[in-house]
Amino acid sequence: MPVGQVVLRIDPKYYRPTEVELLIGDPTKAKEKLGWKLKYDLNALVKEMMEADLNLFKRDQYLKKGGHKIMNYKEV
Repeated sequence: MPVGQVVLRIDPKYYRPTEVELLIGDPTKAKEKLGWKLKYDLNALVKEMMEADLNLFKRDQYLKKGGHKIMNYKEV
């Protein structure tokens, strides 16, 4: 195959925006058609996410004190 030859082409109509201004979810259809039930409310979700982050930080501190390299989780 010659260098620079196009072997795959993607139709731009299938591209998805990388950022959207507003995301709003409505679970009504999932509840009605699938019998889906809410597991978390917003407060419980935020609490679980914060606990998970704190556990990561604690683990990293433990590893750092032991002389290990840790990953940088910051977005660039």
